[in-house]
Amino acid sequence: MLKMTVENFQEKAFRFRERQAGVSIIFDPDTDSFSYNAYCLETKIMKELFTVEFDYLDDALELMNDEFGSWELFDLSEKSSGCASCVAK
Repeated sequence: MLKMTVENFQEKAFRFRERQAGVSIIFDPDTDSFSYNAYCLETKIMKELFTVEFDYLDDALELMNDEFGSWELFDLSEKSSGCASCVAK
């Protein structure tokens, strides 16, 4: 089973039917710090179904692999529809 890792989390996400789960990076300019958002969304309607913010990447990755690790791990650069610069990738 493929896992989301420190090396691949910016290029990969989990997918199951019309749902996508991954980790995004959040920067807070007030504290000059980064945090990590573990998310799951419904891609057809672009609705966020699940989100948890973590201070540490390892914690976000552990949640992703535990909760969504049975889903297909795919490359975010794969074009499924739409233009190359929009969210419909």
